[in-house]
Amino acid sequence: MPPSASTMKIRFITNRYVRRACLLAVMSACATAALPSAPGPDGLLGELDRTLADSRKYVAGRQSVLDSLKAVIARTSDDAGRYRLTGKLREMYVPFNLDTALHLANMKMAAAERLGNRRYMLDAQMNIAEATGAQGMYKEALEYMEGVDKGKLDIYQIEYYYHVYRLIYGLMADNCANEAAKRKYAARTDAYRDSLLVVNPPGSFNHVIVQADKDNAMRRYDVAISNLNKAYRHFTATHDRALIHYSLAMAYGGKGDRENEKKHLALSAIGDLKSGIREYTSLRKLAVLLYKEGDIDRAYAYMTRCMDDAAACNSIWRIYEVQKAFAIINKAYHAKLDRQRRVIMCSLVSIILLSLFLVAAVLLIKKQVRRATAARLEAQRANASLKELNAELSESSRIKEEYIAHYIDRCSLYIEKMDNYRKHLQKIAAKGGAKELYGELRSTETIDAELKEFYAHFDDSFLKLFPTFVEDFNALLRPEARVHLKPGEKLNTELRIFALVRLGIASSTKIASFLRYSVTTIYNYRVKLRNGAEGDRDKFDEAVMRIGRTDPGVR
Repeated sequence: MPPSASTMKIRFITNRYVRRACLLAVMSACATAALPSAPGPDGLLGELDRTLADSRKYVAGRQSVLDSLKAVIARTSDDAGRYRLTGKLREMYVPFNLDTALHLANMKMAAAERLGNRRYMLDAQMNIAEATGAQGMYKEALEYMEGVDKGKLDIYQIEYYYHVYRLIYGLMADNCANEAAKRKYAARTDAYRDSLLVVNPPGSFNHVIVQADKDNAMRRYDVAISNLNKAYRHFTATHDRALIHYSLAMAYGGKGDRENEKKHLALSAIGDLKSGIREYTSLRKLAVLLYKEGDIDRAYAYMTRCMDDAAACNSIWRIYEVQKAFAIINKAYHAKLDRQRRVIMCSLVSIILLSLFLVAAVLLIKKQVRRATAARLEAQRANASLKELNAELSESSRIKEEYIAHYIDRCSLYIEKMDNYRKHLQKIAAKGGAKELYGELRSTETIDAELKEFYAHFDDSFLKLFPTFVEDFNALLRPEARVHLKPGEKLNTELRIFALVRLGIASSTKIASFLRYSVTTIYNYRVKLRNGAEGDRDKFDEAVMRIGRTDPGVR
């Protein structure tokens, strides 16, 4: 089992060298704001995210301090100076890299042995025990501590002596599977914690934190909260306040106040990160809390950082502690990613299907538009044809009306003339002039006169309907083929033929009968004029039919 968080927090607070190292790492400019003005959990999480994003610069700052101190040690030739500086460097490496801290403890021991200083050697031996115990080698750590003669320690070393035993037995209690042994180790842990309270003066930082740890262990949460709030303003170092916030978070967590627990864990994690250390507890506990609340993304990000720092610190027990929670959070995080991928895939499929539907709809609409356009064009053509037919019907009706009225009048006149001619013949027959009657019947003078008059009336009537027929007809012919009228003529034979064509009489036989010519003659006239057409001779008759049309769309 991994060690408890409180056990490992105590490890960093009882040695006065550690506090001094933290001050070197973070500088006074990184001090946190006063406790009463801290924002709520949600705002603190945003600040923590920003601090986490910038945290590498704090690690780099601490590394710079460590490198500077290493350079000083390298230039130091006397063992007393090397012992003192190596001790300070080891203290700074304890929360940064345990392997290096152990190596420096051994270097410190070597310097103490060269100096022959027994107190220095005992101090270095406890340093080795601390690092060994933190790495999980409890038997070896206890052997180192059993070799320490407590009676030969200075007063400040007594405090450290109790701290190392408190640390080792706390780790053993947390990692022991046997309940009886676990209770024994826990009792020894409590005993050494009480000893720490005796040797640390009241009001000191170590006394405040150890007392809060005891109050939380005894479930005196309100007492712990009250004492920590009172002490908060007296300690301004970033890492000191991070430890106070952590103890407050444990107290609020014991009370079941999750909001305040989360708030102080966030503040503690911010302080840890700004201190540039790699061995901490607050961020891991906060990640577990957020995981339980469903904030999987933050929990995964925080726990991933905890794992990276634990590995960089080479803290085996901390790696194990992080891994236990990380496995659950990692599984939940990837399950969430799988759900998101499924949602994205479903959305993508839906978008593709919708796109295909839209493409099909667009194609269908375009097809319908083409059909509608074709139908509209067909309707326009039909309307044009209808207009043409209406124009033809209107014109035909007008011509018929004109000619009906005219020929009713002519028929009445011809009936009257026939009656007068009958009476004239009757008078000749009454006088007994058979020879004179026969001569009258053989004469064509009357018929010729009537035909001349009939054609004159036809010309007048036609030109009344189509006053520009002659000009329009000649416009259809080449200049050399145009028809020229004699003085006094309105129409001649060629023009009368096509005047009848214009009136809708296309048959050469009917035209021949009307004009008293042979069909061959009429045919020859028509061919001659077609050959003189300005345009297509095969469409000459159609062009003649359009003469006089009033519809501009048909013209």
